[in-house]
Parts: sequence; structure tokens; C-alpha cells
Amino acid sequence: MTTLRVLVNRCLEFLLRRRRDARLSEEIQVHLDLLTDEYAARGLPPDDARRAARRAFGGVDRVTADYRYQRGLPALDGLLQDVRFAGRLLGRDPGFTLAAVAVLAVGIGVNNMLFTIVNAHTLRGLPIEDVGRVVSLSTFDEQNRAGGVSFLDFVDWRLETRSFTQMAAYTSAPVVVAEDGRAPERLDATFVSASAFPLIGTQPTLGRGFATHDDMAGSAPVAILSSRLWMSRYGQDPHVLGRVVSIDGLEAVVVGVVPERSGFPATPQIWLPLSRIAGLRDRARDARSLQSIARLRNDAGLEAARAELEAVASRLAAEHPATNRGVRVRVAPVNEQVLGRMSDPAWAAFMATGVLVVLISCANAANLVMGRAVERSREIAIRAALGAGRWRMTRQMLVEGAILAALGGAAGLALAIAGVRLFRSAIPPQALPYWVDYTPDGRVLAALVAVTAATVFLFALFPAVQAARTDVNATLTEGLRSGLERRGKWSTGFLAAEFGLAVILLSHFVVNVRTAQSPLATDDAIRTSEVLTAAVTLPPARYDTAERRAAFYSELLERLGRMPGLESVALASSAPLLGAAEQRLYVPHMRAPDRNRQATTATVSVTPGYFSVFGLALVRGRDFAADDGAPGRGHVIVNERFAEVFAGGPDWIGQSLAVVPDDGPEPSSWLTVVGVAPSIRHRSNRGAEPVVYLPFRAEAAPSATLLVRSPMDTDALVGLLRREVQALDSALPLYRTRTMRQAIAEATWVPRLSNDLFQTLTLIAVFLATAGLYAVTAHGVSQRKREIGVRLALGARPRHVIQLVARRVAWQLALGFAAGIACTRVWGWMFSTGRADVTPTDPASLVAVAGILAAVAALASLLPARRAARLDPVDAIRCG
Repeated sequence: MTTLRVLVNRCLEFLLRRRRDARLSEEIQVHLDLLTDEYAARGLPPDDARRAARRAFGGVDRVTADYRYQRGLPALDGLLQDVRFAGRLLGRDPGFTLAAVAVLAVGIGVNNMLFTIVNAHTLRGLPIEDVGRVVSLSTFDEQNRAGGVSFLDFVDWRLETRSFTQMAAYTSAPVVVAEDGRAPERLDATFVSASAFPLIGTQPTLGRGFATHDDMAGSAPVAILSSRLWMSRYGQDPHVLGRVVSIDGLEAVVVGVVPERSGFPATPQIWLPLSRIAGLRDRARDARSLQSIARLRNDAGLEAARAELEAVASRLAAEHPATNRGVRVRVAPVNEQVLGRMSDPAWAAFMATGVLVVLISCANAANLVMGRAVERSREIAIRAALGAGRWRMTRQMLVEGAILAALGGAAGLALAIAGVRLFRSAIPPQALPYWVDYTPDGRVLAALVAVTAATVFLFALFPAVQAARTDVNATLTEGLRSGLERRGKWSTGFLAAEFGLAVILLSHFVVNVRTAQSPLATDDAIRTSEVLTAAVTLPPARYDTAERRAAFYSELLERLGRMPGLESVALASSAPLLGAAEQRLYVPHMRAPDRNRQATTATVSVTPGYFSVFGLALVRGRDFAADDGAPGRGHVIVNERFAEVFAGGPDWIGQSLAVVPDDGPEPSSWLTVVGVAPSIRHRSNRGAEPVVYLPFRAEAAPSATLLVRSPMDTDALVGLLRREVQALDSALPLYRTRTMRQAIAEATWVPRLSNDLFQTLTLIAVFLATAGLYAVTAHGVSQRKREIGVRLALGARPRHVIQLVARRVAWQLALGFAAGIACTRVWGWMFSTGRADVTPTDPASLVAVAGILAAVAALASLLPARRAARLDPVDAIRCG
């Protein structure tokens, strides 16, 4: 109790220090007055009496200090004193302060920006109450291939397990919504079991959720809208409940509206009962097209639930060996399954890059602090001579570092917010699910504080310890010379660390440049705003045969071909750069690149006029005719790359080949090549690859991409196309209408943005290393001004001075490059690039990195070396 009372009194003393100091001063003055009166009564004159009273009382400052030590918090008082002193020192040197804060702000800001992105994608999680007890259920086979859940297995899991309070199954698929007075729309739908919304704790904002009877066969069809669809299609009409809508040609009644941030691991625009999937209950157990989630009981753990499901899976494998043999169950937290983990290699490398930038910033700041400590070496030596201990001086410099780090952290937060906003603006609208939120939260702020605190020890501790170990005699007698010798060694070490860390990013930057896809002659032709692309999907209920689909497509092309203002029209299975099917290739007497493997090729189904839409002409042969793809008209077109890979030249006209799906049977007929097309990029992560173009009529798939070349305004063209499609089928929507340039930009934003971000981080790292080298070189030249002046006075030429500066820079650069090679090897061991032919440490990459570093070093040392070579020897010796 006494200890607690003392602590409370000390805290009160600290909080009420001014009032108690005033009271102490009054009390001291009363004692002095009484002593003065006593000495005056003994006959001393007034001035002598006052002096005698002070001698008898003792030092006022000492008494005040003793009082504060006994009644206050001396450690906190000393810390505040250090803070005030550090603030005054930093304020008197604004150039150093701004430079150090800027360097730290860049490192902390980049790190916090990257952590904000990682937090949004992996840590924040789904907005589900008590999400830690919600798990995802899936399957995997003996080859560890992931799979979904079949409906019959799901029913058995739900009936035979006791570890879960609720279990739900769901799947997603596109549907067409139509109703009187509104244009049909193709929407993303999620089919869910009735227990889905109660499981995640979601309450509809309007109406009700699905009831158990809604999920039974033969029940009245119902639907639930998402808030986004309710707003965009129905204008938030509160009377939408009870509205009858047509979904894929079948009527359903709207019974509710679900909030956009539902917590469900899917982003549909409309929700439907699982029972709406035709023939679901009749599907075999190996038709694993569903996904499943469940909520654990409060008294059940993850391992117990996994063991229970494994037991059910083992029984099903024994009872149904044809469909369930070797099938096992995977139980994982829903956040981990949907979002992944921060420890995944890609995210770990992402965050490690941010750590590299922080370390480079700290090494740069450490060099600045070390240089300033050398300039203050005389002041530090005097303080040491007057009795200041090493811990006292170390603490003082650590406080200065903490202030710099705090300012850098505040500026870094602003940079991080700006960087995240810039990053978010580069992502196409609606490209991310609702749960990816880049708004800083408590976790992001805590990480910012932790990184800011860590930087103090990374950049300020060592310079502070070195400064506290100053040799008083040597410093006071030799001046800056002894400090410069120590500083030169450590600045070289810090620079080597900066360049060593920068080499890691530079080497991977060089690898990216070397492995970048080489441009194709057709790239500009397909990345164009003159071509509009749109998608159309024919519902299987009305277009159940290839003949009906082919008739619809043929009539659509005929109608559009008669429209004025449309230069070219075609249909394809997919547009350029937006994908291609991979199929097995068979060619008589084929010269395959690898005879040990089955040859494959990309395939795209197209109609006549496909190449003219992009303004491209065939290299040889002819385009498809209207009857190509009909029985007896098995013709194909190959691209130039195909001819090069499989025949060594373009002489493919009239030759035969066959393509079949990976799981298809051996070919029963051969196709004849009638043309060779220019190579077009069909996949964003590939260069020129072999492609076989098939006649679209041969299969007439339910979904097709419409390609139209026209000088018309985009909005007008979209309206015209939509009218022509609905003139053939009023319930058929036209969706994903955009120019080819927009379509390619939206499809390739992930690799493009990742590459831009990595290049920016590399430039930041190189800039920081360059700035550090420049600062050290310039400071070294200024501190050796007297020596350089003496050299010039004794006959040294300017080139000799430049060589003097260059030798030191070259030595520092060589150390940094050597350290960088070692660091890059460690990095490559931790994070593989996935390439065996091009690595960051192969000779070509290292030569390129060395060249970049040499250019950087020349740029950083040019101005200081030139300034040194132009020194006036007399002024240098006089002022040095």
C-alpha cells in the first residue's frame, strides 16, 4: 500500500509540477527570509545577512532537484528534458532534419502502403460475426487436386456430423433476368441452400431470406436481390417485394434484398435457392460442382470437425468406390480458404520487398545521423568531459532518432494513403470483391507504429552508441580527424548495405525486362478503340442444339452485315488477349518441339471476317467461307508461329491436322489447313504461340464474343447492336460491351499493375541508394577540403582529385555489389522466380545490374568530384 501511495504521489507531482514548484519556491523563500532575519538580528548588514542565509540553506537549485527526485518521476523528467533539447537541436539544423525525415518517410510509407494492401487482401477477412468459427469444406483426391462438393455428399455430411451448428452449399452461375418493361440483363447469380444466410448471420435489409421450404423440390420459385442490383435496376423501389421476374425463362418472386457486404464468400447480383439448379439431386457423386461452408459448434474444434468429416468420407469411399475412392475432405477457416494467408509465398515476397525499402531508408538515415554525430563530436566530447555518462549521451541521441522516426512515420502515413489511393485508382471498377477494403484500420496503424519504432533502433542506435564512445582527449586535440576516420568505415558499411539491398530489387527488375514478352506486329491492331466487343449467351432451354445456335448466329451476322456504318463483323469463342482453349494436337509425321510429350496448341473458333475486323490480312491462303465447318468442310487456319514450330516454315496450305480436348478421344477425322494468319496474342502471359483457328459454325457454342469494327460512337453502336440482338430474341441480353482497348486493359490489370508497382519500388530503392551515395560523397569531400587543398597546392591536377573521389566511390560500390549478390542468392532461395533459364544471379543479369550501379555511382559522385576538383587551394587550406 505504501508503494502504491508513493507511486500515486509521484504521478500527481508530475502532473501538478508547476503548482507544486510554485509552492516549493514560496516555501524556500520563506526559509531564506527567516534565516536572513536571524542573521540580521545578530547584527549583520542586510546584504551580508542574505548571503549568509543562502550559505546556510545550501544551493536552491540542488534543493529543488532533490525535491523533484524524491517526489516526482525523474526518469520521465529527464526524458522530457531530452525531448526539448533534441527539438531545439533539430530545429537549428532544418536541412538535416528534412533530409532524414524524407528518407524515413519514403521507407515507412512504402512499407505501410504494401501492408495496407496485404491487410485488405488477406488479413481483414470477411465481415462475418465470429468468423473464426466459420470454415470452408472442400475435397481433394489422391493427387492432391482440389475439388468441390457433390450434392449427395453434402447431404450425407450434413446429416452425419455433429461438430457444426449449420452447413450450407452454394455455387455461382450467370443467369438472364427479364421482365415486362425492362431490358433483359445477364447477371451473376449464386444458388444457396436455405441455411446460408443464418449461418453467416446476415439479415436482409428488405423482406426475408430463404426459408427451408424454398429449398425443396417443387416449391414456388423465389429470388433475393443484392443491394447493388436493387439500386441499379429498380432504383431502390421499396415495392420490389412480390415482383415477378423471369430468370432464364422461368418466373420467380422477389422476396428480399441482401446488403452488399453480406459476409458471404461470393459477389452475386441475385440469389436463388439451390433447388433451382435443374437435375441437382440426380447428379452423380463425382459431379463436385458445389462449394460448402459450415459453422463450428462452440465446443468443437477444427481438428475434431476434420476427423469427423474424414470418417464420413471414408465410409462414402467404401460404399461408393466408383465415385468416392481416394476422395478426402479439407476443412479450413473460411478466411484462409477465400483470402489466402499472409505467409503464402507471393504475399511474403510482397511484404519482404517493403522491408527491403525500409532497411535501405534506415541505412540512408544512419549515414546522415553518423555524419551529423561527427560534426557534433566536439560538443559531445565537451559534455563527456563535464561528466555526462555514455548512457546519458546515448539516450539523448536515441531521443533525437525517435523524434525523426515519429516525424517520418507521420509523413509516411500520408505517403501511404496517397500511394494506396493511386494504386486503387489503377484497378478497374468492380474488379475487386466487396471484402477488399483499402481503408486503414487499427491493424494498419499498429503496424505503422511498430515499423516506426523499429526504425529508431535500425538507424539511430548504432550511431548513438558510437557517438557516446567518443575519445574525449583525441577529439579535443585532433578535432574532427578521429571522428572522420571512424565515420568513414561505418558510412562505407551503411552504403554497402544500401546497395546490397537495392541489388536484390535491381536484379529482379533486370530479370523481368529480359523475360518480358516481345512485341508482336499485331499488338497495336488488337489494342484498339475502333473495335467493339460484346458477349452473347444463348439459353439452353431455347437453343438446345448446335443447329439452332448456328442459325441464330448466322442470322445475327447477316443482319449486322447489312447495317450501314459497320465495316466488319465477326463472332469468336474469345477475343484476342482474353483467352484461348488448349487442345491436343495431332499431325501426320509431325516434327514436334518435344517428342516425349503430347503436343498441344491454342485454339480459337472464329467466323469469316475475324481477321478483317482487326485490319489484318492472311499471310497465305484464304479466309473461312460461310460453309466451312459444315459436314465435309473440315477446314482450319493456323498462325505463323504454328507453321514455324511444327513445320519450320509457312508451307502448311493443304496439310492435315486434328485437335481434340484434353479429355477427348483420339481424332476420328482430319482437318485441312486453308490459310496461314499473322500471329496474334491470345493470352496475356504468353508471346507468340501456335494457334489453330476453327470454323465457329462447327460447334456453335452457347456463348460467343461479338466483334464489330465501326467508326460510330461507342454508345450509339452498343444501342444498335442491342436492338438487333433483341429483334431476334427479345429476352436475350448483350453484355460486356466495351472496346477492345478497354477489354484488354480490364483483363490484364493484375500483371500490369504488379509490374508497375515493382518497377516503382525498384526506382525508389535505387533513388535512395543514389541519394545516400551522393550525401556521403559530398560530406566526405567537404570534410576533406583541407587535405584536397594541400594536394592541389602541392601540384595535384583536378583529374587526380577526381580519381581520389572515384576510388572511394568504386570501393563502396564494389562492396555493395558483392553484398548484393549474396543477398540476391538468399532471396532467390527464399522466393523462387519460377524460371530456370533466367535467374537474378546469372552472368547476363549481374552484368546488367553492375552497369546500372556504375551509372548510378557516376551520377551520384559527379557533382561532388567536380566541386572538389575546382577548389581554390588557398581558400580550402584557410577554411578547412
